[in-house]
Amino acid sequence: MDNKVTSHQRFIKKFERDLKSYFESGENDRFLKTFNRYTALTEPSEHAEEMLYETLLQANRQGELVDYTLEQMNSGDGNYETHMVYMLKALNDMGNYEEVLEFSSHLLDEPIPQGFRIDILSLRQHAANKLRGIFTDKTPDVTRETFDSYHLFQKLEFLEQITETHDLAYIDLIIEVFDETKRNELQTAMLLYLHSVRYNGTLKIEKCGVKMAVKPSELTQLEDYFMIDDVLQKVVDEVEAFNPSFTEAAKELIMGHAIYMYPVNPGFTSNAFVSAYLSRIEAMLGMEESAAADKEVVDWLDKLEREIAENSL
Repeated sequence: MDNKVTSHQRFIKKFERDLKSYFESGENDRFLKTFNRYTALTEPSEHAEEMLYETLLQANRQGELVDYTLEQMNSGDGNYETHMVYMLKALNDMGNYEEVLEFSSHLLDEPIPQGFRIDILSLRQHAANKLRGIFTDKTPDVTRETFDSYHLFQKLEFLEQITETHDLAYIDLIIEVFDETKRNELQTAMLLYLHSVRYNGTLKIEKCGVKMAVKPSELTQLEDYFMIDDVLQKVVDEVEAFNPSFTEAAKELIMGHAIYMYPVNPGFTSNAFVSAYLSRIEAMLGMEESAAADKEVVDWLDKLEREIAENSL
């Protein structure tokens, strides 16, 4: 039995030497045939897979590379980072830039290692540049004059559409009009669009008395904003317990505030906001206050609602 194990290991080592030799001499067909025989004996090493990926790219067989990486990632075999980087390279080579943006967008929202993040950002930027080059040759359907002529609802609807499609053609337009935009909810929609296309520039905003410099690429999604992810959910849970019929109204109240405020955090804790909202809702329903709310937070919400009312006129 020991002799069989030893022989098996010798076969594997021979295949690995042959793979290295064929790779360095550029004998792509011989490399690929040997790789298939090699993987019939053992799981490939990370170095062997890197040589495979480089060989497939050189041979213009990107589709096979994508299929192989997806299979390996789905089965949990090999090095995930290596598979993903080469898959995105292949997709870029194939001109599937939208897929690169989609995959990289999900990855960049995760706490991935810094070196891996740099690789993904580089591949994403390549795809974004290619798409912008494609779009440069055509006149955007919505010009600055058209956008300015839109009513608020039309502007919000347009921004929602280009955010969903990650439409890179309108980055320059939205940056151009951002500083001139006075409506907070419109600025929120613009920031979410710029986040969706990973705009890495810096914008200055002032909302609810708070001045900030933000990079849209580093902002959270709206659903991950603390007012929605934390405050809204806690308030809804409480309201459902004492007056389920008012749940939707509570959601609308806090969602409206969140869209107006995003991405500002005025410095109060989530629980302080929850207590203030519950106090406000209980008062609206003619109920006694169940727990004391921080007056500073209550006053801040009063000021916020007055500001929203004044800006909606």
